[in-house]
Amino acid sequence: MRHVNRLGLAVTLLATTSVIVVAQGALTVPKSAADATTAIEARKNHFKNIKKAYDPMIAMMKREREIDPAVVAASAAQIQDLSARIPALFIIDTRQFKDIKTAALDPIWTSQADFKAKADALSVAAANAATVVKGGEKGPSLKAFSDIGKACAGCHDNYKFKT
Repeated sequence: MRHVNRLGLAVTLLATTSVIVVAQGALTVPKSAADATTAIEARKNHFKNIKKAYDPMIAMMKREREIDPAVVAASAAQIQDLSARIPALFIIDTRQFKDIKTAALDPIWTSQADFKAKADALSVAAANAATVVKGGEKGPSLKAFSDIGKACAGCHDNYKFKT
């Protein structure tokens, strides 16, 4: 029960912080195509880093490697840190530069609160995986790893071009 209460408190604090950050973060427009390209590349690299942090858990789900709580804890911590920084990467609204390739969809900028909530959900899923894996049970651990993927997909479904 204590775990549930702590997780609930963490989610509440994260959501409250998210609303404050979104409210304070006014969108900015890049001054040039070069600035827009820089912003887009920074976002791409950021998401590559999230994928890289998630890769060990993907390998565990595919049974290509043993479930290792220490590896999961380290990966989950990285995902939490990186997911917390996602909304800040989209303060720069690059939509006006139509000739620059990006997978970002317009609703990122028109639905900032929901976009931030989806980033928060990724952070919560990562924290949950780190907690669940400590229990040593394979089934719940694999489900928790899968929940991270579902959190990623939840954002991709609404905010990323299908590639």
